[in-house]
Amino acid sequence: MRGIPLKAEIRVRKGSAESRRIRREDYIPAVLYGKDMEPLPIKVPKPEISKIVHSRAGEHSMVELQIESDGETQKILSVIKEVQHDPLTDLIIHADFERIQLGKPVVFTVPIEFVGTPIGVKMGGVFAPHLHEIEIKCKPMDAPEVVEVDVSNIELGDSLHIRDISIPNAEIINLPDETIASVIKPRIAVEEEKPEEEEAEEEAAEEKEAREKETAEKGETEK
Repeated sequence: MRGIPLKAEIRVRKGSAESRRIRREDYIPAVLYGKDMEPLPIKVPKPEISKIVHSRAGEHSMVELQIESDGETQKILSVIKEVQHDPLTDLIIHADFERIQLGKPVVFTVPIEFVGTPIGVKMGGVFAPHLHEIEIKCKPMDAPEVVEVDVSNIELGDSLHIRDISIPNAEIINLPDETIASVIKPRIAVEEEKPEEEEAEEEAAEEKEAREKETAEKGETEK
């Protein structure tokens, strides 16, 4: 995975008033963290960070921050660790970046892309995805932009689990028994396949209810 270029500028002043002023200028206040470095307050263009957050990789994208300072540009590879949204408008109001090193493994959240048509779907089943992203640990350059999961062998009533897949040069963080996707029987088909005993019990209950109703109506007539 290559870092998405994102221009940034160092913030000299801090505080809520300054943050509001930055947002009015179509920027988002942010902070860059990293091992053996002091947190660096920065600001990034709102349109660019919004585009990245709403991309396929989403809020966990790897970003190459291009920090401009004193006429020079410093490129720092980072990953988006957290994005804060306004609770009313859902617009981005703050972002946190974590500096990463190419040679050290990092935990990434990567989107899942399902590939193929399950056998169970061809038999009339319904495809039910359970996960839309997966957590992996690997070196930055080994991180895929998307994890392709082949679901073509899932039969009717079966499921695909984390233990059934592997990702080259990466460790999967999710639990092995976690379900990725399954193929279930349609609701109508399930209702039609009720056991004969259950159907017999339902018919007996309906007949009993009809007899009780008939007896009650007869009693009212005699009165």
